Amino acid sequence: MAQTLGKYEHLRKQWLSDISHELRTPISILQGEIEAILDGVREMSTETLESIHAEVMLMGKLIGDLHELSIAETGGLSFAQEPVQMLQILENTMKIFESRFLQNDITVQLAPGEDMAITVNADADRMAQVFSNILENALRYTTSPGKVKIWQEQKGAFVHLNIEDSKPGVSDDALEHLFDRLYRTDPSRSRKNGGSGLGLAISKSIVELSGGKIHARHSSLGGVRIEIVLPIASRAG
Repeated sequence: MAQTLGKYEHLRKQWLSDISHELRTPISILQGEIEAILDGVREMSTETLESIHAEVMLMGKLIGDLHELSIAETGGLSFAQEPVQMLQILENTMKIFESRFLQNDITVQLAPGEDMAITVNADADRMAQVFSNILENALRYTTSPGKVKIWQEQKGAFVHLNIEDSKPGVSDDALEHLFDRLYRTDPSRSRKNGGSGLGLAISKSIVELSGGKIHARHSSLGGVRIEIVLPIASRAG
């Protein structure tokens, strides 16, 4: 018991340290920008305001994601469980990303012939949130020109929905930590692209609270494959 308590205390301290580190960077940049303006080193221009605004938005997203994750991990997220079709929700979510994938020369392929009628008991909005996090990661980290492939299959009483992208991939060690809070395979690149390092951790909590599992695997396209497994509710028709 003492060993277990010691482990949790270590994790708690690490979590607080990670949060402090994540917040320190945007605050330091904001402080530097504002002090430079006050000292007359920088002009109060549109460019300066845009830089300050970007840091405020980044910090706001991080705080929002931390709040969301804390609610999820204590079982406080609101869920409206009802029969939904995951592929349909995913298709609707993809429309939001359509122009950005096009701009980044990333082709998105939904494998043909898949059974859209497979339903699961889940919250449609929460599942859309999961898909948004996964697609956002694919958009940020897939090298252009690239590819994202989506397909689902039934295995017994479960439906497996897969979203995989092309290069670059990640190491075996990194693959095991992709759902860890604030984990990033490349911190500098994640910051540049606006990632909080919490999207997949939030997605994991949502999927598990929905009675399912989520896994990260190596993709056949050379990148990462995210697999969501949920129990089937029923089949329409």
